Amino acid sequence: MPELDFTGLKDAAYRGFKPQFETVVAVARRRRRRRRVLTVATAALVLAGSGVAVAARPDAPAPPGVGIGGGRTPDFIPVPGRTPAPGTDQGVVTGRPAAGDLDHIYLRWSECGGCRIRWAGTEDGGRHWRTGDLPASVNGTLDLRAVGPRTLVGRSVPRLAPDNRDDEWIASTDGGSTWRKVQRRTVEALPAGWAVLSPRSGPTTEPLVAVDPATGDVAQLSRRPALHNAMLVESVPAEAGLWVSGFTGEHVATDGRITGAGGAVEVSRDGGRTWSRHAFPDDLSASDDVGGPAVATRDGRTVYAIGRVRGSLVVWRSADGGATWTRAAGTAAVGDRTIRAALRPDGVLVVQAGISAREDPLMLASSDGGATWRRTALGPGADPRPVPGGFVQTGWPDSKGVWLSTDGTTWSWLDPPELR
Repeated sequence: MPELDFTGLKDAAYRGFKPQFETVVAVARRRRRRRRVLTVATAALVLAGSGVAVAARPDAPAPPGVGIGGGRTPDFIPVPGRTPAPGTDQGVVTGRPAAGDLDHIYLRWSECGGCRIRWAGTEDGGRHWRTGDLPASVNGTLDLRAVGPRTLVGRSVPRLAPDNRDDEWIASTDGGSTWRKVQRRTVEALPAGWAVLSPRSGPTTEPLVAVDPATGDVAQLSRRPALHNAMLVESVPAEAGLWVSGFTGEHVATDGRITGAGGAVEVSRDGGRTWSRHAFPDDLSASDDVGGPAVATRDGRTVYAIGRVRGSLVVWRSADGGATWTRAAGTAAVGDRTIRAALRPDGVLVVQAGISAREDPLMLASSDGGATWRRTALGPGADPRPVPGGFVQTGWPDSKGVWLSTDGTTWSWLDPPELR
């Protein structure tokens, strides 16, 4: 909000026997009971009071939008099995799209699980694409990120590297045309104005990193996250501070399965030098397996921590930047679905419960700070990433493209290119 990517093995220092993040999520999905496949009627509409706009199906007139052109606009939640799982050898294997802004979109890809890793990029919202090779080992993995319109970084990790000690960082400041190796440096606080990243998608025990959007230089905090299963909240603007969600402890089941205990959030307003923590009661969590509560904020002052407790949606609100919290009155039945949440620019709090068709997803909206909730149309907006000029939300791993929005409310879809 986690957005998934093919980023290598879980670092051995943190529960070395745990599988990759993608594997954890896949197993969790298979564990969940089979639900009916929801076919989303995505004719262009705005539900009364919801403000969630969804682009039309291909058999309807295509609405104008960034980067769509005459291309197909898919259902918001694709049918299970339409996209091969990451890491399989079923045709082209792609990673999560990386957006420098609404026009500059990049992704890493290969023609098979063991082939050389390449990149593809567009500078005009998908009308034209370029491709090239990435200087990364074919026997490892590479996570590609955009930290500016034309500035990219990649973290390459040999597949069997213990504790990721043999990782390498590469950077490009010309949209992927040329690359250089980057030696990351360790700092006590991340530099102001640099793009802050988690070193991997999903939960991690590794310190946060920051990348200079002008040069591609990489700095890493000297301290690891204090929370278990820590996840950087990527949906908040940079000026709202650094927010991390996770757990204060863990449950170990009799079958050896490990889940988080004591959902909590931490915030830093000095680049990660110091942190403030708040732990919530009842094991508040957005998922059974990864991450703590979902966090939604736009200014770092009004903040929501959202999750589920025993199958019910639970919302906590802070009006003072996380110093004190009050539980909101509203709730909804969400079962064991994965929770994503965001505070839209128009002040509507949106929650997506379920991130794949197997979870029978539903969308909820609140205009009164979580006091009441209403069902609304499925659509993007609950897991956005702010970029210059608007917001992006990927469909990874269930679909390979990206949603684009100038206002965080109305979205258009960008299909990935044909890669062969």
